[in-house]
Amino acid sequence: MKERNNKVMKLLDRYIGCPLLFFLGKLRVKASYPTINESPRIMVLKTAAIGDTILMDAVIKEIKSQYPRSEITFVCSKSNLAMVKMLKGIDRVFLFRMNNPLSSLQQVRSLGMFDFVLDFAPWARINGLISWIVLAKFKVGFRRRNMYRHYIYDVAVEHRDDLHEIDNYRNILKAARISVHGFIPQLIVNAEMPKIFSKYVVFHMFPGGSSVHLRSWSSNNWIELGRRIGSKYGCKIVFTGGIEDAENATAIAKKVQGEGTDAVSIAAKYPLKDIPTILANADLVISVNTGIMHMSAAVNVPLIAL
Repeated sequence: MKERNNKVMKLLDRYIGCPLLFFLGKLRVKASYPTINESPRIMVLKTAAIGDTILMDAVIKEIKSQYPRSEITFVCSKSNLAMVKMLKGIDRVFLFRMNNPLSSLQQVRSLGMFDFVLDFAPWARINGLISWIVLAKFKVGFRRRNMYRHYIYDVAVEHRDDLHEIDNYRNILKAARISVHGFIPQLIVNAEMPKIFSKYVVFHMFPGGSSVHLRSWSSNNWIELGRRIGSKYGCKIVFTGGIEDAENATAIAKKVQGEGTDAVSIAAKYPLKDIPTILANADLVISVNTGIMHMSAAVNVPLIAL
C-alpha cells in the first residue's frame, strides 16, 4: 500500500485524527520552556515530500550551529527515507511505517526522553500523534486553519502561505529558541561522476504530491520549449522523473526529437543519490514545483521554476 496520497489514509487522518488530537491535547498540560544542556536530544519530524525534506538540510545546520553536540533523531517515512539518508548531521534515522502505525508508535515511544520535538509537517495529523506519544520536555509544531492538529504542542507556530517554506521552518526553530543564521540547503555533488552528456538542459515536468493539476504544464508547451531551446542553443533535452513517469517521459522525449531537437528520457534510470550530480552538471534545469526544483536549487545550478 502506498503511503503518500493514499485516499484511505487521508480519510483516517481527517476523521479520526482531528477529534483524537483535540482529546489528547486536552489531556496534556503544556510545558514551559525547559533548561537545555549543551548536548540536547532533539527529534525532528518530516514524514513526506522529497522537496521539503531537502529544505531540512538547512534546519539541521541551524540546530548544529547552536548545539554542535546535539543528538538529532530524524523521523521520516518510506516516501522520503532515501532523501533523508542524503542529509548530513543526523545522528539517527527512525523509519515510521505508515502501514503499521501502532507498532511504529510503540517503537518511537521507546526511544526515550528528548529535550525537543520539532514537527515540520503542517498537514498530516499522524505527525501530531507521533509528537504526542514521544517523551519530550518541549514540543513545537505548526498550526493551520481548519487542520485542527495543533492542540498537543507546547508552542504552535502559524504556518503561512505568504512565506517560503524554509521561513516557516525557521519559525519553528525560533519558537524553540534556536538561533537562525539563514543557512540554505546544499547537497553534496559527486565530483568523480562523469557528465552524462556534454551539453544538456534538464526538463522535469512531473509534480508530486497533491494538487498535481495546479502545478502542471501541458505536454505541448514542454515540446515547444524543447524545440526552441534545441534550435537556438543546440542543447540536448534530458527528461527526468520517477518510475511512474518513465513511460510518459519517453513519449514526450520522442516528440521533441520529432521536432528536430536531440532529446532523451532518463526517468527511473538513476538512483536518487546520483540525481543531484546530474542536475549540477546541466547547463540549465527547468522544473515544475516539486522535489527536483528544490534539489536543483540546493546544487546551485541555473534554474527556471514554474
